[in-house]
Amino acid sequence: MRPFACRLSLAAALSLGVALAAAAQPPAPAAPLARPPLVIKPVKPELFMIVGAGGNTTVRLTGEGVVLVDSKNPGQAIYDELVGDVGTISGGKPIRYLIDTHHHADHTGNNGRFEAAGVKVVGQKNLAAELAKFTPPPNNPTATAPASPDITYDKTYDIKLGGKTVRLLHFTPAHTDGDTIVYFPDLKVIAAGDELTAVAPNLDYVGGASISGWIGALDQVLKLDWDQAIPGHGDRPMTRDEVVAFQGKLRTLLGRAREQVKAGVPKDQLIAAIKWDDLWTFNPTFWSAPGRLDGFYAEASK
Repeated sequence: MRPFACRLSLAAALSLGVALAAAAQPPAPAAPLARPPLVIKPVKPELFMIVGAGGNTTVRLTGEGVVLVDSKNPGQAIYDELVGDVGTISGGKPIRYLIDTHHHADHTGNNGRFEAAGVKVVGQKNLAAELAKFTPPPNNPTATAPASPDITYDKTYDIKLGGKTVRLLHFTPAHTDGDTIVYFPDLKVIAAGDELTAVAPNLDYVGGASISGWIGALDQVLKLDWDQAIPGHGDRPMTRDEVVAFQGKLRTLLGRAREQVKAGVPKDQLIAAIKWDDLWTFNPTFWSAPGRLDGFYAEASK
């Protein structure tokens, strides 16, 4: 019995050693989370929004082809899925135009792929200038700038396709200095890019942002005849009342900041001094982005 007991003890010890060694190994890295699929949402007849993978994409159908607004984050898989979804919506009609609402890569990321497919890309002239200043972010040093538009404009530009008019409007620097509001007059809908969002606004001062300009641009937007506004981020269109409320928050934010600066609050204490609970919740690192606090303080000092 002793040899058997010894062998059993040895086997148990070996098993325990293997288990302890396994426990000592670092856990295997978790598999990256799969990107959620894009979601198609009807807005009005012949008008859709596609949500996910960056900024919202707007799809306008006509009898002669499709007009898109914004092309999402860069990437072949995102591009392929987006084109596939547009084909599903349109019944295979060709994409003729892509409109950039501003230069950020979550809205212009696939410009080059669309251009290579023969699509005309249109953007405000300052957008092209901002893309020319592109520098890779520290967390993605190999990133390259999105392709610039084929067609640029200053204040207004009309796309006419299949008997429909899509009007591009640039009012004043707002979210960036190259923003475009896309107006579908026959449907009474606008696509606003990040001049309207369901989340906190991105004050891109390095890209030419201006809160006072933003407020003024929304004044002009509200003069147009529309009843739904497709935001740059958010899973549904906004109403006129929601746009008025968004503009009101911008006005309140700038007013409060100016009050604090006038009272002598220094730049490094400005954010903490502002009452935020009835406005937006910003990411803790938001104000540490290069140039953002400097630009905000400078505007509040005017």
